[in-house]
Amino acid sequence: MLTAIERILFIILLILSLGLSIVTFRRMFKVIGRGTEPINWVQTLKRWPRGMAVFLGQKTLFKTRSLLGAVHTAVAWGFTLYLAVNVVDIMYGMLPGFHFFEKHWLGFVYRLFVDIFSVLTILGVALFLIRRFIASDQRLSINSPVMLTESAGKGIKRDSLLVGFFIIFHVGFRFLGASVEIALTGTGDMSQPGAAFLSFIWNGFPASTLIIAEHFCWWMALGLILSFLPYFPYSKHAHLFMGPLNFMATDRSNSYTALEKMDLEDENIEQFGASLLEQLTQKELLDGYACIMCTRCQDACPAYITGKELSPAALEINKRYYINNKMGALARGKESSEPLSTWMLTEAAVWSCTTCGFCLEVCPVGNEPMVDILRMRQDLVLMESRFPKQAMDVFNKLETYGNPWGLSPDEREKWTTDLEVPLLREKKTAEYLYWAGCSGAYDDRGRVISRAVAAILNKAGIDYAILGNEESCTGDSARRMGNEYLFQMMAEKNKETLEKYAIKKIITQCPHCLTTLKNDYAEMGMELEVVHHSQFISNLIKTGKIKPEKTFEDKITFHDACYLGRHEGEYSAPRNVLQSILGQNNKLIEMKRSKNTSFCCGAGGGNMWYDTEGERINVERFNEALETGAKTLATSCNYCMIMMDDARKVTGQDQNINVIDIAELVAQRL
Repeated sequence: MLTAIERILFIILLILSLGLSIVTFRRMFKVIGRGTEPINWVQTLKRWPRGMAVFLGQKTLFKTRSLLGAVHTAVAWGFTLYLAVNVVDIMYGMLPGFHFFEKHWLGFVYRLFVDIFSVLTILGVALFLIRRFIASDQRLSINSPVMLTESAGKGIKRDSLLVGFFIIFHVGFRFLGASVEIALTGTGDMSQPGAAFLSFIWNGFPASTLIIAEHFCWWMALGLILSFLPYFPYSKHAHLFMGPLNFMATDRSNSYTALEKMDLEDENIEQFGASLLEQLTQKELLDGYACIMCTRCQDACPAYITGKELSPAALEINKRYYINNKMGALARGKESSEPLSTWMLTEAAVWSCTTCGFCLEVCPVGNEPMVDILRMRQDLVLMESRFPKQAMDVFNKLETYGNPWGLSPDEREKWTTDLEVPLLREKKTAEYLYWAGCSGAYDDRGRVISRAVAAILNKAGIDYAILGNEESCTGDSARRMGNEYLFQMMAEKNKETLEKYAIKKIITQCPHCLTTLKNDYAEMGMELEVVHHSQFISNLIKTGKIKPEKTFEDKITFHDACYLGRHEGEYSAPRNVLQSILGQNNKLIEMKRSKNTSFCCGAGGGNMWYDTEGERINVERFNEALETGAKTLATSCNYCMIMMDDARKVTGQDQNINVIDIAELVAQRL
């Protein structure tokens, strides 16, 4: 199809494009390589089925915005198909007389798919451009300029426009070229209905003009690819491949918040946490390249929704454009000089995160902005000593009293008064340790929950005991707030106690204790079998060890705790427990955001202990419970209980709705 001169010119341009692409792609991976905690590329590549499932299935796009996810899937499939189409088109141009299975059914299917997805891709990208630039969909915007750097703000618009028009013109010229070929050869059939319909515009044109038009369309379609390839690592379009790679690089078998153990004794380590870009891990730098800038994480973030400075989307977008602006220098090994808090996100944003994990849950490309925030907290606490004043009070109470309430360790077992609860120091051994936790020992409502759990264990005849005054805080709040030193000190103290009694199995009603004992302590070298009280009680009911009466008739709704749901993946057990006490004509009323889309109570990540700007997250969630018309709001977390009960009082709903733990509901009906 091409002339000899055109073929030579194309080969020269192809070599030039590939050469420049190698340079820019090498820069991209060199920047990623600047991070700490190296990605295990051998294991990453072994997870290729996971990456292919994301790449081809696009299933992660349907967690939210299903309709837009379907449109994006059509665009992604179309553009993926064009990877093969471009190869075929190059062969068509470079090899005289070449036609891809011209008379074979494979050729028919190929041409039909290309025709259909050409139309779908053009329409889909046009819809996205209209949505961003004409309709100005608010879900794609970030409310405050404080959250987004000027460079990132300009870059989003420029990049979206550039990528959008690149796809439309690349696919469009190829589609137009197909219509010219049909008009030129007169071979139109049902294998290319779209191109055949478009070919009518060429009626009456002489063959010489059509040949020029075909060459022009071929060069425009392939020329755009050659010009775009070197720019690819700088564009948002990199997510097409970096997203699946990001999923392949993710090896998170434990809780989202369980970071690797710091070696605080190594004198050669000069930095704890992340202050500069290159102090983030390689996976976290890869996140920036994978980001699709869809703001789904922002839609879900309780801090953003309630008017705080934090936008997890802005975090990743700022990261991406900071890298773009300094890619050459970073790739050469030059150190960045601007602290993350001056461009990635503000300190106010850092302390607004509730570590609910919702941003990780909804991200279609596997980004983990929450983990970046935890690393920044480590730097601010351990290196800079900059944190909320109330956090200092909590740290002091944890270190002095072993609990964030600041109450005497000798009062830890007072909740057992007038109740038969065995103590390990007396019993010496037990199959299960019941870990009441700080809230279960010191908070008034928490004590009621602890007594309910103990009553259930007694009724079921479980061989258990408590540590009582020997129990100390797991260090959850210390670690989530970045005080790794204090966390490790508390973990080591608990480790000695647990080893003293050879404890391996633990029951707790606090999801924060659950994830810390189960996951964070695993990073400390302690392997414990930890179950939540909802899971344990559900199993007791299933095995017939307890038989609660089905006498609850009020309308009831349930609040999923983030650390039990998204962090541990447990949604069924608490619902099974509730079903065991609901009357025959009663059923659980789900809130509009439930299970993996549940909205945070606002207490996680240390937010229980200090104030942040904006609306109160617990009130936002409590109002959602009110909307169901339920008279009872059930919880399965002590922190959630405190926050929901507080919202009940703040909103003046004391007499209209009751907040109660699932263990209390069961204990009342034994």
